[in-house]
Amino acid sequence: MADVFDRKKRSQIMASIRGSGTSIERSLSRLLRELGIKPRCHQKHLPGSPDFVLYRQKVIIFTNGCFWHGHEKCKRAVLPTTNRTFWEHKVSNNIRRDRRQCRLLRKMGWSVITFWSCKKISVQNFAARLRRVGVKISV
Repeated sequence: MADVFDRKKRSQIMASIRGSGTSIERSLSRLLRELGIKPRCHQKHLPGSPDFVLYRQKVIIFTNGCFWHGHEKCKRAVLPTTNRTFWEHKVSNNIRRDRRQCRLLRKMGWSVITFWSCKKISVQNFAARLRRVGVKISV
């Protein structure tokens, strides 16, 4: 299927996509506040610049966009047909980098949780995921 946008417009669209302050980040930030948890955001000194860091609990939370991080079997992760080789290479490198950073963080003693932009998260489900890695929450 051909791209509906010309090269210049597609480039402009892709360049405008932000890396922080995304809807999934804002949503998880709100949920963390509801649970009374105050995380640190975008800690650049840690591998992968995690979106949220819970230092006392040693928990890292990543919020991944389905397209950029290659979410398997997700309709949002469909690669453009234009310049497909470039996109396959870029996304596969992102996946490798994500795995490498998670391994490194785990070796450093962190628990790592990843949330995908396509998934809606309720307070109860979010709290359950946090409890599984040892975060104490009263909800």
